[in-house]
Amino acid sequence: MVSKIKHFLGLIYWFIFRPKTFGVKCVVENDGEVLMIKNSYGGYKQWMFPGGGINNNETPDQAIKRELLEEVGIAVENLRKIGEYTSNQEFKKDTVIVFTGITQNKELNIDTREILEAKWFSIDHLPEISEYSKLIISMACNKKPS
Repeated sequence: MVSKIKHFLGLIYWFIFRPKTFGVKCVVENDGEVLMIKNSYGGYKQWMFPGGGINNNETPDQAIKRELLEEVGIAVENLRKIGEYTSNQEFKKDTVIVFTGITQNKELNIDTREILEAKWFSIDHLPEISEYSKLIISMACNKKPS
C-alpha cells in the first residue's frame, strides 16, 4: 500500500515538473530462458524485464546489479550494455540503459513490495509484452553495443 501511495505521489510530481530520469533494464538469461517480472505498482501489470532507477553516485551497471539483487535475489555475470531508449511513460523524460547478463541461479527470491510475479520464459514463447519490451528483445537479439 505504501509503495502505491509513493508511486501515485511520484506521478503527480513527474506530471508537474517532468524531470529527466535514468533507469536500467536487463535481459537476464539462463539455459535458453529469460527472466520477466510484473511490477506491483504502475497499473501496467504487463510482463517486462527487471530493472529500475539509477541512484545518485551509482553507475548503470552498479544499478542493474543492485536492482536484480533487491527485486529477485539474483546475481548476473557477463553484464553487457546493448543499447538505450527514451520513454515518456509516467510523465518522465526517462533514459533507460539496457543490458544483457547471465545468471547461474534460477531460484528467485522475490521482493513482494515491488514485484507481483517473476518467471523464466523461453525466448520463443514470451507472454504478451509492451512495445518497450519488444524493443529490448530486438536489442538483445542484435547484441550490438551502443
